[in-house]
Amino acid sequence: MNAIKLPKLLTRTLYTTVMCSLPLLGITNAYASQVSAPLKVTLSPSDPTWQLAINNKLLGPTEVLIEPTERGFARQVQPLLQEGKYQEVAALFKSRDINSDSTALNLLRAQVLLTLKEFNSAEAAYLACLKSTPDLVKAHQGLSLLYMQQANYTKAQTHLVHSIELGQADAQSYAQLAYIHVQHSQPWSAVAAYRQALMLEPETAQYQQGLLFALIESGDLSQANALLKELLNKTPDNAELWLQRAQIALQLEHNKQALSAIEVVLKLNPKDTSNQLLAAQLHLSEGSSKRAVSLLKQGLKHATKAQQTDVINTTMQTLGWLVSQQQWDLAKELIRSAKRLTKRLPNEEQAQFSVYSAQLAMQQGNSKRAVKSLNNALKINPNLGDALLSLASIYRDKNQLTQAKLMYVRAQALPKYQLSAWLGLSQIAIDSKNYPEALKHLKKAYQANPQRQDLITNIRALENIVRQEG
Repeated sequence: MNAIKLPKLLTRTLYTTVMCSLPLLGITNAYASQVSAPLKVTLSPSDPTWQLAINNKLLGPTEVLIEPTERGFARQVQPLLQEGKYQEVAALFKSRDINSDSTALNLLRAQVLLTLKEFNSAEAAYLACLKSTPDLVKAHQGLSLLYMQQANYTKAQTHLVHSIELGQADAQSYAQLAYIHVQHSQPWSAVAAYRQALMLEPETAQYQQGLLFALIESGDLSQANALLKELLNKTPDNAELWLQRAQIALQLEHNKQALSAIEVVLKLNPKDTSNQLLAAQLHLSEGSSKRAVSLLKQGLKHATKAQQTDVINTTMQTLGWLVSQQQWDLAKELIRSAKRLTKRLPNEEQAQFSVYSAQLAMQQGNSKRAVKSLNNALKINPNLGDALLSLASIYRDKNQLTQAKLMYVRAQALPKYQLSAWLGLSQIAIDSKNYPEALKHLKKAYQANPQRQDLITNIRALENIVRQEG
């Protein structure tokens, strides 16, 4: 802990009183303004994805039939459909009047256009079907698929529910309904629908993962854990499931369990930079700084251009933590690994990286290199408080009090650094035997920070000195 140093001319009693412990942030400890706690780690479960099946059969045993006059056209498009030449089929439909075609042909028209993602034309064809046959299941089913692909979940739900009521109560329909409930932030309804789908197709992995997602979203973590255990027993090499396990553990604040799950993910995908970053953050939060730095170094080495920003951002936050904890050996390793990528940082973060490098140089006793790095940082950002306080500390150590005072004066204009600056200015005034000046700065510090009761003793001691000197 730091303390204000007072001159030896005082009486022993007064000297003992004034030398009580007084933390001076930023005077002999230039790292106090850094991060004071490790990163908070969060994971988000993956959103279920869908492969939306479309039935393109011209006729079915329960569907309406085409008109006799349309059979020639049907024979013309049938081979094209079998060969998957949907663009050619769509071109043939353009020559036909949608209002004159039968429901069967319009249904085929809609299905082909939906396959080609021509949503407006497909919608018109489906609605034409429903105009003539309001309870046509495949038209309602097709519209629900169309609206889902457009993320219009309210309309999709209307037609999907209608198709279920009309008897299309298969697993796919319930699963799609569950997905819509997820999009509407209705996890409990989603859970019920996914369970209906799984009753019909219990081994479908997509539905199981959807149920897991919905259970997590609903907050039913005990049921989610039970399902997850079952899924991991079947597919222990599924990295996505291990990430879900980490998600649940984090929500339960079981960080060690989350960390174990992330480490399994890393074994399955050892070069996955995103997982390396997650693991690094968890290790840092659990105090495993060495492992965190090792993972970040791997990430810095293997990150793609798209990943470099995330890697550097996590590295910068980790450096802040390491410096605040004065874990210099690890900070040195990370600075060395990150240096080649820092040119890609925004100017503000380049400046902060220079501060970290300078603080490492200060700890190594290389004040010349530290001053150079800090001045580089201040060229980028003249109001970088960490750089100002670090420079002030160096100048004080060299007894260059005028330069030190200038740095503290600049820092006191920054609200976050005012306390450190005032205490620094007070110490310089004491070193210069200007006790009234020292008292002025200490009183400013106390007025702005009345919770710092430790300042009162020092203020009273300085007041006694000022009175004695008359």
